[in-house]
Amino acid sequence: MREADEQVIERVLAGDRNAYALLVDKYKDRVFSLVLGIVRQREVAEEVAQDIFVKAYQSLGKFRKESGFSTWIYRIAYNTAISEARKKKNLVYSSQLTENMGSENSENSVEKLEEIRQKMLERAMKELVPEENLLVTLYYFEDKSVEEISQSTGLSQSNVKVKLFRLRNKLKETMIEYGKASLSFY
Repeated sequence: MREADEQVIERVLAGDRNAYALLVDKYKDRVFSLVLGIVRQREVAEEVAQDIFVKAYQSLGKFRKESGFSTWIYRIAYNTAISEARKKKNLVYSSQLTENMGSENSENSVEKLEEIRQKMLERAMKELVPEENLLVTLYYFEDKSVEEISQSTGLSQSNVKVKLFRLRNKLKETMIEYGKASLSFY
């Protein structure tokens, strides 16, 4: 059974510096994914993720336990990644589909359509600004609640709901446009 985050934090604060590795191991992939969604460059995301865990370690004594450690580390990750993206002007808003849809018939047409839909969604998400991408990632891919997203980003819960509603519509419209553009090639 895994040790609860709060217990690990208590061990770290009591002087067991090695216990922090448990928290890093538990959250490193999610923090990296969140950061990569904002800075859009793997090498930069790796450096920023490391910085986030160093900052969190140095500030662990300030962790108030009002929310979970995951919410707290995501808040640090969000703020650090946004700062890095702004500093480096790393914002990339568009890309091309990596695979031509092709006009051949396929025995796996349902799978092919799902693959195309997934690529269109990925492309549409790349057109979102980093803050928008983060909201979608946290809610739909990290299964975070509106309340957790609110705590992580500093947005009100109602603002998170409104932004998610608008982002769903924006993604839908973008994917429809991609579909129309793709059909014009046939």
